[in-house]
Amino acid sequence: MKASLIEDEEIRLALLRGYNILDTAPDEGFDDITKLAAEICEVPIALISLVDDKRQWFKSKVGLSIEGSQIDDSMCAHAIAADDYLEIFDTAADPRTAGNGFVTGPDQIRFYAGALLEDDNKLPLGTLCVLGKEPRQLSDFQRRALKVLAVQVMRQIELRKALADAEVLRKEVDHRVKNSLQSLEALIRIQVRKEKSPEARAALDSVQGRLATISQLHEALYLTDSGAAVDIAAFLKKVAHSTSEQMPDGVQIEINLEQANLSSRSASSVGMIVNEAMTNAAKYAYQGRKRGAFNLSGESRDGFYHLSCIDDGPGIPDTDPSGTGLGMRILTAAAQQLGGEMTLPHRERGGEIKVIWPIID
Repeated sequence: MKASLIEDEEIRLALLRGYNILDTAPDEGFDDITKLAAEICEVPIALISLVDDKRQWFKSKVGLSIEGSQIDDSMCAHAIAADDYLEIFDTAADPRTAGNGFVTGPDQIRFYAGALLEDDNKLPLGTLCVLGKEPRQLSDFQRRALKVLAVQVMRQIELRKALADAEVLRKEVDHRVKNSLQSLEALIRIQVRKEKSPEARAALDSVQGRLATISQLHEALYLTDSGAAVDIAAFLKKVAHSTSEQMPDGVQIEINLEQANLSSRSASSVGMIVNEAMTNAAKYAYQGRKRGAFNLSGESRDGFYHLSCIDDGPGIPDTDPSGTGLGMRILTAAAQQLGGEMTLPHRERGGEIKVIWPIID
């Protein structure tokens, strides 16, 4: 017998579909609850059943191999119609389930108990249910446990939706910030073309480069599927490509970066380091030359990430790395934000800015 569902059925169905859980992959968190329900209730079959308009779909299952069934064979639909916990001691003797395919077919289900999966407004998505092949009754303890586990299933569903909603919001924010920063970059480029003072043009170029770094960070966050973690290799390649526009045309840029995930804040600091290193090289390393080389490399070693920015210019003067210029202060501050250290290793030819920081999983 097909169950007649609740008066607010359209609202219930909209709620169910709004959770975006139908036809999703198996989830260990749900499977653990289903297994526990089967063990506590001492039955061979336990299901997390979500009841749609024409079918029921099993988010998690123990003892059955099928993914779901037509709504006509859904015992869980009767639980929703009853608007409460439902226990059928003998499914073959109950008129609601006597003709059910799970009862008359090869599964030969003779017992059913289902606790509703309800939201805060008491609208049910489905049930956490247990089934057996012999008529029986659950003990009071087993009934209470099944209801408690159903509440935990619903909390898991709501938590996953909250995380998904937060991810959508985060991506939207990153997308809008990126667009706003790119608009500001465009305005600065227009001002650079109008500006006659070389010093002012250089200052605006520097600001534009820093904005580009932050914009690319937000683009990386928007495109990634790993939350607020950024693939540092892919991100720095974009930073280097953008900043390379400040380099003379004949400068060859070589990039060799090992992949590592960083938080958005750490990635911002690393991006600033690369931007400042390349900007500094563009100003001082290739004066009077049409050709040159710049190498950006990074690798994970012994729990630390080693990043090197090397040019083939006259070298960096032997000064205190803390320096007095804005660029050097930015480099030092960025390294400190990473919990790392910046050094200027001596080289026979060229200049190197090296930053080492701990990798935190």
